[in-house]
Parts: sequence; C-alpha cells; structure tokens
Amino acid sequence: MRLVSDVPGAAGEQGGLVSRLRAVIGAKDEQIAALTAGLEASRERERRLELRLAEVERRLSMDSTDSGTPSSRERIGAKEARRARQQSERERSKDRERGGQPQDSRHREIFYAGLGWDSTS
Repeated sequence: MRLVSDVPGAAGEQGGLVSRLRAVIGAKDEQIAALTAGLEASRERERRLELRLAEVERRLSMDSTDSGTPSSRERIGAKEARRARQQSERERSKDRERGGQPQDSRHREIFYAGLGWDSTS
C-alpha cells in the first residue's frame, strides 16, 4: 500500500487540499454560527409570543366582576353565562328543609293548628 507522501509531488497537492479543506471548514463554521444565532432569535421571539398570548388569554377571561370595567362594557351574553355558571356551582344542602325561619308567622300558624289552638288569639 502506497501513501500519498510516497508519490512524488504529493506534498504540494496535500498542502492545497489541506488549505481548501480549511476554507470549507471555515465556511461551514460561519454557516453554523449564523444558523445558531437565527435559532436563538426564533426561541426568544417564541418566548415573547407565549407571554403575550398568556396575557391576552388572561384579559379575555375577565368580566365585569373581576376587571373593574362596568357591566355595560361587557360582551353580549356575558351576564347570562355568568349566572348560569353560578347556578350550576350552587347546590342546596341535603340536610336542610325548604321554607323560612321557624319564627315566621307561617310556621306559628302550622304549629298552633297542630295543637288545635287559634294563633290569632
């Protein structure tokens, strides 16, 4: 097996090849640096857009109850949607009976009627 250095005039060719390879490597390094800078710029732009989107979503989810804006400035149907949401969140306790306070006049009438007394006397 013969090496390139064994061939006459190969040293001059080798020097030319090495210099061309170094030039190609230098050009590729410049391309890599440019692409890396572009990638970093894209990542920064993406981060800023994500923050902006989060702020827009936060502001969009606000209504007159938590934003300080008057209800007249709300979008149409917002009040009804809020009421429906509140109604679905509320649930009556199972251990409570329907009706008012026990001291109410309706309860006294029922109580006295059960005893056979007249509540008006």
